[in-house]
Amino acid sequence: MNTVVNRIGLVRFSGIYGLVALIIFFGATQPDLFLTETNLKVILVNSAITGLLAIGMLVPMAAGLLDLSFGSIAGLSAVFMAWATTRTDIDTYVVALAAILLAGALGLGSGLLVAFIKLDSLIVTLGMSSVALGITEYLSQGNTLTANLSPSFVHIGLDSIGPIPILAIILAILAVCMYVWLEHTPGGRFVLASGNNYNAARLAGINVPKIQSLALAFSGLIAGLAGVLLIARVGSATSTAGQGYLLPVVAALFLGSTQVLSRPNVVGTIIAVYLLGTGVQGIQLHGNQPWVSNMFNGLVLLAAISVARLRGRQSRRLNRKRTQPQAA
Repeated sequence: MNTVVNRIGLVRFSGIYGLVALIIFFGATQPDLFLTETNLKVILVNSAITGLLAIGMLVPMAAGLLDLSFGSIAGLSAVFMAWATTRTDIDTYVVALAAILLAGALGLGSGLLVAFIKLDSLIVTLGMSSVALGITEYLSQGNTLTANLSPSFVHIGLDSIGPIPILAIILAILAVCMYVWLEHTPGGRFVLASGNNYNAARLAGINVPKIQSLALAFSGLIAGLAGVLLIARVGSATSTAGQGYLLPVVAALFLGSTQVLSRPNVVGTIIAVYLLGTGVQGIQLHGNQPWVSNMFNGLVLLAAISVARLRGRQSRRLNRKRTQPQAA
């Protein structure tokens, strides 16, 4: 039975099977709404910001860290864009660059605390999340800020190239670049080695503290980019702009880690992002309340963690059997 399951990749590619099943189910129950080009664009656009944040958080996770500040940092980036474009005459793209750099600085701050003071990444990023949220609330003063963006910048958030939204194309480009870097370059292998075994990587000559600090800085930069693109899409922001992405991004990352390579990887993460996006959109088309979408994301996260734990136990049992001396 295990041989058959492994042969068809029932666990490694369960996200693809699940995505196909969701498409068949929602296509059969809501064909006039779900199986349309408009709905496909909605799924691609709605999944783009989640996917960007997931790719950003993937690097710290591959390095053995957990970053929970990305939602607040993305929200700060969006609010900063709205605040700066309505109070200054600075070009929209310059403000966008400043927002991304601000987000990267917060990520680097977390990285330095984790790498060189040896603080726990979960605690540090939770603290940095609170810092980012505080700055966001100061800028917004509890109000919804409407951005004053250039038409070309709005074009990035709302328009498409052919049938594909520009936001989805940006996600695809980032995902391809990240895949090549993480899987096929020495830098990517150093990150994976650091996350797999900190002490072994350090003894092998890898500068693990530097990798960890840069990993969190990268997560901050991508969170900043996601916030900038979010404001391009919706045109306004509040202090809670990025908070709603926490659960779907974490669910996508943990589910993605059970897919394809059984560790943090880009392909599995993208599969998980679109599985979640498709499921949530299908549920919404059925007219369900928002709490159903939250429950769906939560159940996927719990299932992913359970699968990862069970596979870990199975691997340890197999390793013990291999190392046991054979009977004469």
